[in-house]
Amino acid sequence: MVLSKTSSESDVSVHSTFASRYVRASLPRFRMPESSIPKEAASQIINDELMLDGNPRLNLASFVTTWMEPECDKLIMASINKNYVDMDEYPVTTELQASHHLHRA
Repeated sequence: MVLSKTSSESDVSVHSTFASRYVRASLPRFRMPESSIPKEAASQIINDELMLDGNPRLNLASFVTTWMEPECDKLIMASINKNYVDMDEYPVTTELQASHHLHRA
């Protein structure tokens, strides 16, 4: 079941069922819209579509860990805006990453 519907057979636009309280018109699917939409609408549309993915905790076929401790989630969120390629700007992150690779080998 898809939570958004296309307005034509060619899949050119999308209209989200639950974001309709923010956006009344269909939005282009493969390009930026001419005008902006509220951040709440964009978030709702993306979340609606992601709900259709499988539940990682129930995926026993991929042989990977699908749960992390809350402390790991917090560390990821604290670091998510760092540009890991810019080693001069983030030397501690680079050092942590380098030591991780040394201990893994």
